[in-house]
Amino acid sequence: MKLSELFFAKTKELWDEAANKPFVIEMAKGTLDADLFKRYMLQDYLYLQDYIAILKDIWEIAENVKIKAFLKRIIDGTVDETERVHVANMKELGITADDIAKSVKFPVINAYVEYMRECTDRYGLTGGITSLLQCSWVYAYIAEKVLKRFPDEIGKSSYGSWFEAYSCQSYLDTNRLWIDLLDELSEGADEKTADEMCRIFERCAVFENELWDALYA
Repeated sequence: MKLSELFFAKTKELWDEAANKPFVIEMAKGTLDADLFKRYMLQDYLYLQDYIAILKDIWEIAENVKIKAFLKRIIDGTVDETERVHVANMKELGITADDIAKSVKFPVINAYVEYMRECTDRYGLTGGITSLLQCSWVYAYIAEKVLKRFPDEIGKSSYGSWFEAYSCQSYLDTNRLWIDLLDELSEGADEKTADEMCRIFERCAVFENELWDALYA
């Protein structure tokens, strides 16, 4: 069994829980309080700064030329999307540069990104990619799951673009490349290593659920 298949089996229950979080369901129905969504956008922006920094750390330790080129493309794409799409959307919501400067990351985000850094430091390339992949993959899973459940509501929701962004083909294709890279890196891994990577992936899924709860609190 591929490592990605083990990951999915280990975390599917946690991902189903994420797809049923009140924050996510209210986004789908269009009933989420606008201030809660602004809070999400701010916290996600702050999280992305750390996400990009960890990506750069992983790029630094990668030795394979093909992998370094792939990671560079991901870094450039994430930076571009953050500035071109995320920042533009925040402006539309009335979020100012001063709002960003004054924002403080939730404790769960601090704990989450610190854990991902620890995984990269301790387990190298495979550990870093494992921790980052969970975030990318779970968003695709949530979008697919909720779109099937609330297709009409999402079509009318003011937050419908969130689900479209994480279910579009380009996002899914990039996600697939991440998964394939992880499986390639972990090919032939022993049982102990596989168990450690599964533990990392599962812990990141728990962090993700805790974040949805913090956003809704």
